[in-house]
Amino acid sequence: MFGIALGSADLAAAASTATRYPPHPVASPHRPAAHTLRRPKFRPARGAAAQDAARLGALVGKECRGKAGMPRNDHEWVVLCSNGKTFVVATPVPHQAATPAIECSLGGTGPQPPCYP
Repeated sequence: MFGIALGSADLAAAASTATRYPPHPVASPHRPAAHTLRRPKFRPARGAAAQDAARLGALVGKECRGKAGMPRNDHEWVVLCSNGKTFVVATPVPHQAATPAIECSLGGTGPQPPCYP
């Protein structure tokens, strides 16, 4: 009663559609699948962290060559220098005087105040 009757032309069209669109190719160990060949990589430029650390180390002064920078809060960074000392540096704000860098202790022990209170 509700059956669908397909003619021979309809069956031939359905068969040709199936052959036009083959299934996805299987990746072999020698050739990766086509969709994995060109995947965009969104990452910062190489050396961006080193450049930031060098810039923050320059804010400390001549006694520090910045090797690593870690955010302390919204406006301050903790800079690890190449000589082993750590400093808290405020990021420069335009039209304001620069605040001096304060030496701190990463472990929170020692004569210096802790870097992360």
